[in-house]
Amino acid sequence: MKKFLSFSFFLYIGFIYVIFCIVFWAPIFLLVRGKNKYKNAKAIKFLWSKCMSFLAGVKLETVFLSKLDLQKNYIICANHKSYLDILLMYLIIDQDFAFLGKSEILKWPVINIFFKRGIDIPVYRDSKTRAAECLILAKMEIKKGRSIIIFPEGGWENSETEMRRFKNGAFQLAIDTNCPILPVTFKNNYDLFKDHKDFSGNTKPGIAKVVVHEYLPVDKLNRRDLVNLREQTFQVINKELKSES
Repeated sequence: MKKFLSFSFFLYIGFIYVIFCIVFWAPIFLLVRGKNKYKNAKAIKFLWSKCMSFLAGVKLETVFLSKLDLQKNYIICANHKSYLDILLMYLIIDQDFAFLGKSEILKWPVINIFFKRGIDIPVYRDSKTRAAECLILAKMEIKKGRSIIIFPEGGWENSETEMRRFKNGAFQLAIDTNCPILPVTFKNNYDLFKDHKDFSGNTKPGIAKVVVHEYLPVDKLNRRDLVNLREQTFQVINKELKSES
C-alpha cells in the first residue's frame, strides 16, 4: 500500500508539472526577453515554485544561520539529490540568480527557454572546452550583480548514501571573481521526492528542511587555496546533513 500511494503521488506530481508547463509557456515565451527578462523570469519562477510546492503538499522550513545580504551576490553551493532542490531554491534565495544546470535540460520543453534566453547556464559535461565556456558565462553574470547556483557534486545516483566529492568549478569561479561561497544544506528533500526516472523510491508531501549557512569569504584567497575552500564547503554542508533534526 505504501508503494502504491507513493507511486500515485508521483504520478500526481508529474501531472501538475505538465499542467504548469502548459500554463506558464506563454508568459515565459513572451516575457522572458529584453531588458526586463531577469526580473520577469524571477517573478515567474517564484510563482511557479510557490504554486507547485503548495499543490505537492511540501512546506518549507528554512534556517538562516546569518542574515543574507541581498545587496551582495554569492556563489551558492548546495547538496543535490532531488529535483525539489531546484524548485525550492526560488523560495529560499530572495535575489536574482542563474542556475548552472546540466545541458540535458535543453531537451526539456518550456524549462529550456530560460537557458536559451540567458537566464540560466547549461553545463556540458562531455567537453572540457565547453565546460570552461560555461564558467566564462557565469563570470559575466556575476559582473552583472547576479548570484550563481551550482550543485558541486555534479549529479547523483539513487543508490548513493553519501555526498559525492565536490568538483572544482564553483570554487575556481569564486576565487577568480572574488564572489563569496554560500553553502546550503537540503536535509531531507530526497525523502520527499526522488529522481523522476526512479519509480521505486518515496514520493510524499511533508516538510522540506533547509539550512542556509554563513557565507565563506574568498577575498584573500588565490588558486592555491582552491582545494581548502572546496573541502571547507563540503564539510559545512555534510556536517549539517548528518546532524539530527
